[in-house]
Amino acid sequence: MKEQAPKKNKFISAPLFKQSFKSLLSLWIAMTIGSALIFIVINIAIGSKNIFTNIDMDSVSTYVQDEDLSWLKILGFLEKMGFSLNRIQVMSQIDLNSILNELVYKIAGVLLPMVFVMIAANRLLAAQVNDGSMAYILSTPTNRKTVVRTQYIFLLTTIVGMYLAITVSAVLSEFMAFLINKTSNPDVIATYSPITTLLFCLGSFLAIFALAGICFGASAFFNKSSNSIAVGGGACILSFLCCILGLFGNEVFVAVGVGVKAMGFFNYLSIFTLVDNTSMSNFAKAIEGLDVTISFNWIWELAILLVIGVVFAYIGGRRFVKKDLPL
Repeated sequence: MKEQAPKKNKFISAPLFKQSFKSLLSLWIAMTIGSALIFIVINIAIGSKNIFTNIDMDSVSTYVQDEDLSWLKILGFLEKMGFSLNRIQVMSQIDLNSILNELVYKIAGVLLPMVFVMIAANRLLAAQVNDGSMAYILSTPTNRKTVVRTQYIFLLTTIVGMYLAITVSAVLSEFMAFLINKTSNPDVIATYSPITTLLFCLGSFLAIFALAGICFGASAFFNKSSNSIAVGGGACILSFLCCILGLFGNEVFVAVGVGVKAMGFFNYLSIFTLVDNTSMSNFAKAIEGLDVTISFNWIWELAILLVIGVVFAYIGGRRFVKKDLPL
C-alpha cells in the first residue's frame, strides 16, 4: 500500500544520497581502479599505437624484384595457404588498430563499469524495496519522487566520476606510451593528440549511461530484486555478449579468415554498436589535419544512447512513484 501522510517534495535528499554513497563507495573504488588499470596496462605495457602496421605492398613489390622472385609462384604458394589475392588486397588496406580500439573501448574497458551499474542500480531501489528498508526511508519526510531523483542523480554522479578517472588514466598512460615510443625511435616524426581517446571514452561513457538507465528503470519498475537483475542485468549481459560475437563479423576478422560475415547480425542486438569508433577516429584525424573521409553519424548515434538512458530511467521512475509498495 502507499504511504498516507503528505510529504514535502524536495528535489533530492542529502541523507539518502550520503547513505547510498557509503554503501557503494568500496564497490565504486574497486571498479574505478580496476578499469583505470586496464587502460594503463594496455597503453603502456602493450602500446596501442604501434601494435599493428599495415601491409606495405610497395615494399613487398620491391623485395620481390630485388630477389628475382616470381609473383605467380608467390601467389600460388599463398593460394595454397588460403590467402587469395583478394584477401591480400583487403589486408593491405585495413587498419588493425581499429580492432584493438573495439576490444578496449567496447569490451575490456566497459566490463567493470557495466558490473558496477548492474549492482548499484539494483541496490538503489529494488533491493531496498525487497528487504524492507524502503519502508524506513519513506517513513521520513522524503516522498517517492525525491527518492527516485536522489538515487538516479547518485548513480549518474558515480558513473561520471568513474569515467573522469578512466579518461584521465587513458590519456596520461597513452601519452606516456607515446613518450616511450618517441624515446625508442627518435628519428620518427610524430605528435600526440588526445582527441581520439577523448571521443572513445565519451562513447564508452554514453553506452554505460544507456545501460545504467535500463538497469535503474528495471530497479524502479520491479519490487523484487531478482526481477530487477533479470531485466537490467540481462540487458547488459546480452548487449555485451552480442558485441563480442558481432566482432567476429567485422571485415577485418573476415579478411584474415577468423570471422564470418553473418556474425555481424549480433551487432544489431548490442547497444555498443551505437558507439562508432571508426567514425570518431576519422573525425579526430580530420581535426588533426589529416586527409580522411569523415562522417557525423557518430553524433546522432551517441545522442540515441543519451535518450535511451534518460527515457528508461524516467519510465521506471514514474512507475515507482505510482505503484503499490510492500511497505
